[in-house]
Amino acid sequence: MGVGSWPSVADALDRAGVERPRAFTHPVVFRRCVSCQQVNVVREGDFVCVFCDGALPSGWNIDR
Repeated sequence: MGVGSWPSVADALDRAGVERPRAFTHPVVFRRCVSCQQVNVVREGDFVCVFCDGALPSGWNIDR
């Protein structure tokens, strides 16, 4: 589930009658490293794998 999933999350919370914020309070960006397959949290826009120093893709790739 990426940062762009907020509309779906908000809709589900609204239907459940749960009070919610207007957006994610702290969006977290995840990417899977294509070299070592580890899931990373992208920090400060640095798309580099913390496990192997490989480049992380700019687009969402966790579902793959």
